[in-house]
Amino acid sequence: MPSLPALIQRLRLSHPPVRLLHQSHSRWPLSSRTEHPSSSPLRISILDASFNPPTLAHLALANSPRPGGTPDYDARLLLLSVRNADKSIKPGDASYSQRIDMMHLLSNHITNTSDNVAIAIIDEPTFVGKSQHLLSFLSQRISSFHGITGDIPIQLFFLLGFDTLERLVAPRYYDSEEQMLIALRKFFSPPPAGDDSHVVCARRVSNISHSPTTQEGQVVPGNDTLIIPHVDEFTATGHIEIIDIGETESTYSSTAIRNIIGRNGLEDTSWRSLVTNDIAQYIVQQNLYRELES
Repeated sequence: MPSLPALIQRLRLSHPPVRLLHQSHSRWPLSSRTEHPSSSPLRISILDASFNPPTLAHLALANSPRPGGTPDYDARLLLLSVRNADKSIKPGDASYSQRIDMMHLLSNHITNTSDNVAIAIIDEPTFVGKSQHLLSFLSQRISSFHGITGDIPIQLFFLLGFDTLERLVAPRYYDSEEQMLIALRKFFSPPPAGDDSHVVCARRVSNISHSPTTQEGQVVPGNDTLIIPHVDEFTATGHIEIIDIGETESTYSSTAIRNIIGRNGLEDTSWRSLVTNDIAQYIVQQNLYRELES
């Protein structure tokens, strides 16, 4: 395989700008065991994050079942954008290559749909753009498989933290508020007018229900999204859903890990409980985040 800089250069010249780095089997995102009915949508969960580093909260999202007691996702994708809308790599930070290594480590802990997982990179900063590029890429990929006749409808489910949901509907990432609403309505609307993409968002920790009957991955009633303008339009259609990934996991933060190591060094091991053991070992081996300021 070419070096990552060479891959990124090729990616930026590709249409669509998507590259698979790993897949469980050659026919991903289709099942390796059974034929997918052509009339049923292929539902793919996408964990889209900077993975800097991936925490147990990321893993809880990656493993979360499809909301509402509906059939689970058919496939799962871990996605890294090499062009982020408002973040850049800082001195002492994890490089793209190191982030991809940690994505591979995280994928080993995905237990739901564990036999149908892929890792990809994309050169697109916005979720609206990612949806369009991924749908194009996946449609082309599936149509190239032997024995596939006709189009299989695809539904993308973007798994987000609450802060990322706030950015998705923030006008500053669009030319105007009017253009934002046009873009989001296309993103969420069913075909043929739109992408029919969905957002599944982890509930913010301060708003988690403490009911003993609440199960991990369950949709929890609440008014979290009422504080975000425009979101109610899309929650009403079921295209944005809020889930509880667990009271403890919801407190875990990549920023907290970087800050602890940046302030106290790797000798302060308090951050290790926020990640899997293999990712903790990788951070130590690569000497990550030591040069970052808090």
